[in-house]
Amino acid sequence: MKILADASIPGLKEAFPHPFILSLYQNQRELKELLPKQDMLLCRANLKVNHTLIDNHDLSYIATASSGSDNLDKTYLKNRNITFFDAKGCNATSVADYVLSCLALLDKMDLIKGVKVGIIGLGHVGSTLYPRLKAAGFQLFCYDPLKALRDNNFKSCEQEQLYHCDVLCIHAELHDTFPYPSHHLIDETFLQHLKPQCLILNASRGGVVNEEAILNSKILYCTDVYLNEPHINQEIIKKATLCTPHIAGHSVEAKFASVALISKKIHKLLNLPLPKYLAPSKTHKVAASQCTWPELALSLYNPLYETQKLKQAKDINVAFLELRQEHKMRHDFHTYFNETINPRIKSIFL
Repeated sequence: MKILADASIPGLKEAFPHPFILSLYQNQRELKELLPKQDMLLCRANLKVNHTLIDNHDLSYIATASSGSDNLDKTYLKNRNITFFDAKGCNATSVADYVLSCLALLDKMDLIKGVKVGIIGLGHVGSTLYPRLKAAGFQLFCYDPLKALRDNNFKSCEQEQLYHCDVLCIHAELHDTFPYPSHHLIDETFLQHLKPQCLILNASRGGVVNEEAILNSKILYCTDVYLNEPHINQEIIKKATLCTPHIAGHSVEAKFASVALISKKIHKLLNLPLPKYLAPSKTHKVAASQCTWPELALSLYNPLYETQKLKQAKDINVAFLELRQEHKMRHDFHTYFNETINPRIKSIFL
């Protein structure tokens, strides 16, 4: 099988040894030349895979090394009988770490006005974040009515309960599934019901939030995701309290996990033995016995740098892509801890 993969994905050679024939692309401009005669395309979430990209090619498989898969035109792929995969759940720990750092910075900026936090979407990320925020002392309201329909052990809060929250963390998948579509869930009507000083932190997909409604509101908005990436609306960057270039799930461990997960699915499909996967390099341990959890979170990752870079950029689209490329060395927070870490602090990060 011939595989064309994004060169920025780590561990590719180990994940796809013989009998796979692996080729790499450095940027999307190379795809037109490299896609012919390939059997599989392995991309990241920033590549839109639709008829425009692959109409004249004979691909059998498409895989996105990311938790979300809304960059894939699934209807088109099904009509073409192209099998598609994602790496759902691979970056849940990384995104939860990112949220902790954002909350730590917002608290330092004295912008969090209460302890009521709503989690919208209780999939891999939301479920990973929940025990951490609970350990940090927040009062939590979990909203995922679709999950409640599937899982009798889960009870969703009512949407009206979210209106009384001080912070809303969005981790919903982007979908139009009746009767609870997430597309533009956060719209003008929703925003009008929120507390005046409510903070919204979006680390899911840009389409869950109606950006025009955000621009016309006084709500404090923090986001890692945008409509039409990388061609994002400059006004959203101006509006946002915190804005980062879609890197919440980009820890080193998440990137290695994503390619391993895709590899396992392909090897299972083809009835091949699993290879030995490359592991990320070890991290330097940090002493955390005297830190508060916000201090520790910000010492490991601070979203202020990327926020300032985006806000100061003359060309936001270029800055967005460059900052994503630069964001390579953030590890999952728990990998930094040594035995001196306070047990309570440890429970917030594990």
